[in-house]
Amino acid sequence: MTVKLTEKEQITTIVFGDTFALYSPEEFDEFVGFLKTRFERNGIPLNVFEGARCLDAGCGGGRATILMAEAGASEVVALDLSETNVETTRMRAQQRGLGNVVAHQASLLEVPYEDGSFDIVWSNGVLHHTGDTDGSLKEIARLLKPGGWMWLYLYGSGGIYWHMVDWVRDTLKDVDVSECIAQLRLQNVPVRRIAEWIDDWFVPVLQRYTVEDVRKRLEELGFEDASALTRGTHYDTSERRVGGTDEEIELMGDGDVRFWSQKTVAPSGSDDARLPDAPDGKGSFWTDGPAVTRIDPSLTQVRESLEQLEKARGSEAHAYRIMVCGLVHSQVRTLLETEGPFDVDVLEARLGEIAELCDAFAALSGA
Repeated sequence: MTVKLTEKEQITTIVFGDTFALYSPEEFDEFVGFLKTRFERNGIPLNVFEGARCLDAGCGGGRATILMAEAGASEVVALDLSETNVETTRMRAQQRGLGNVVAHQASLLEVPYEDGSFDIVWSNGVLHHTGDTDGSLKEIARLLKPGGWMWLYLYGSGGIYWHMVDWVRDTLKDVDVSECIAQLRLQNVPVRRIAEWIDDWFVPVLQRYTVEDVRKRLEELGFEDASALTRGTHYDTSERRVGGTDEEIELMGDGDVRFWSQKTVAPSGSDDARLPDAPDGKGSFWTDGPAVTRIDPSLTQVRESLEQLEKARGSEAHAYRIMVCGLVHSQVRTLLETEGPFDVDVLEARLGEIAELCDAFAALSGA
């Protein structure tokens, strides 16, 4: 079945399809490993998938599909807007000799399956890109059998990471996504980084939510006593919040919004806790505190220096803009992946160095 896509959906399929397809088998296995780590640290055994009929709602490159299929699922139905992602998922299943996987192109706003069709529904980092997070959540929740389990991951509100991403998105708003992917590949940026960056930089809809907003909505949809998972990989913002200082907690925003919840009661039928989905908004209401916004002068310095460099380099301007945004993103991600508290002093120093490099290069160009 061919799905007619809106303009934003077409861009979304490019963002995800063109990057997930780049993963080598070794890189893909590493990507699956992050999911296994999250399960292990939250005390969830992988045998929960044994014999279950599972839905991967927004399969991307197929990592959760493969995880569930190899963990003993009776069947995994993988759905995605991107035909490329569907083909990539099929290919990976065939390469691993998995006969319990079927993949189709479909919108999560209108899934072609009956109520209660699945024992487990999985949606990892997808619904906040649909333009109707609440509608897509309600849609996949109806597909789950009473007593079934849902894995749900939505981007969490606030924090230093998303503050930086918003700066990058604004900086790259006039750059074509395909050009950016090509530039990053020419720069020999690791595939995992390209996929991460392109996702955050160019996906048309990028909503973020508080844990409490999502918890309330899940309870209306029949997930009684839903509670967010607090553990994750070493770089997950929720993991960094565990035992963190007040400043560290503020820097991580509301953490990653991950739930592993059982559908225990009938949906209430109420929409009182409907997730906020303003077309031009960012999901839940959130205001970052001074621990986060203290980097704004440094980001402004980088922007001004970059503008001077672009004037000097003319037709090459986009290449430098992409390169600088990659450097800024790398500084934040590297600090998130470093053991110990997030060091804002180091980040500010590195942003200053990026600005100085732009200034120096502009001077060499005769600016």
